Amino acid sequence: MTEPYLVTGSYVVQREHALQDSPLDRALELMEGTALRFSLDAISDEKVRANYLRNIKRMSLQTLADVKSGKISALEGVQFSHEMRNKILMEHRKVTSAQGLAVVQRKKAAGRPLQAILDRYSKELFQKTYENLSRSEQSKVHYTVLEAAGRDDARFSKGTKTMRMMGKLGILVTAALATYQILNAENKQKETARQGLIVSGGAAGGLLAGLGVSVICGPGAPICAFAIVFLGTVAGGLAGGAAADSLDEELEEFSHWDIL
Repeated sequence: MTEPYLVTGSYVVQREHALQDSPLDRALELMEGTALRFSLDAISDEKVRANYLRNIKRMSLQTLADVKSGKISALEGVQFSHEMRNKILMEHRKVTSAQGLAVVQRKKAAGRPLQAILDRYSKELFQKTYENLSRSEQSKVHYTVLEAAGRDDARFSKGTKTMRMMGKLGILVTAALATYQILNAENKQKETARQGLIVSGGAAGGLLAGLGVSVICGPGAPICAFAIVFLGTVAGGLAGGAAADSLDEELEEFSHWDIL
C-alpha cells in the first residue's frame, strides 16, 4: 500500500483587502462639486430674472409716460415696447445658466410676434381678432398691451425665487459635506486642501459642460441640459480628485506650513 504524501507549507486561505477609500466618501465628494455648481447657477439665474423684470418694468413705464404725454402714439409705443422687451429678453438669456436657459426656452423659445400679442388681448377684451376691432377698441388694446409690457409672470418668477432659496441650501449642503470629510480626516489641513481641489474641479467641470449644452441638446431641452451639466460636474470632481491624489506628497507637506 502506497503511503500518502503529506505536503506542508503556509497557505493563505483568507485575505482581507482594505479599501484605501470609502465608496461612500468618494460619492459624497463628487456630490460636493455638483451641489455647488447647481447652487451657484440657481442663485445667479434668480438675480438675472430679477434684473430682467426691473428693466422691462422701467422700459414699460417710460414708454407709457411718453404715450400719455403725446410724444408718440399708442401704437408706436406698443411697437417700441414689444421690440425692446424682446431685446432685453435675449440679452438676459445670454447670462443665464445652460440648464436655466433650457427651462425658459421650453416655456418660450423666443419673444412672441406682435400680431399674436395684439390678437391675444383683442380676444380677451372683445372676443375678436385685432383687425376686426374698431379704432377705439384697438386703442384700448394698445393701452392694455403697454400696461402689460412690464408685467411679471408671477408663477415663473416664484419658481426662480424658489430656485434661489434651493441654491443657497445647496451651498450649505456642499459646506456640510466638505466639513464632514475634513472632520473625519487624520490630517485636517491636508484634507481641506484636497476638498478644495475636488469641489472647485466639479464646479468648473459643470461650467465647461454647460458651454456645450446648446450644441448637444439644442434649445428647450432642460432634462438633457441638467444631465450634461451633472456629468460635467462629476467628471470635474473626478479630475480634481485625481489631481489631489497625484499631489499627495505636496499636500502632505503643505499641511505642515503655517500660512495664516
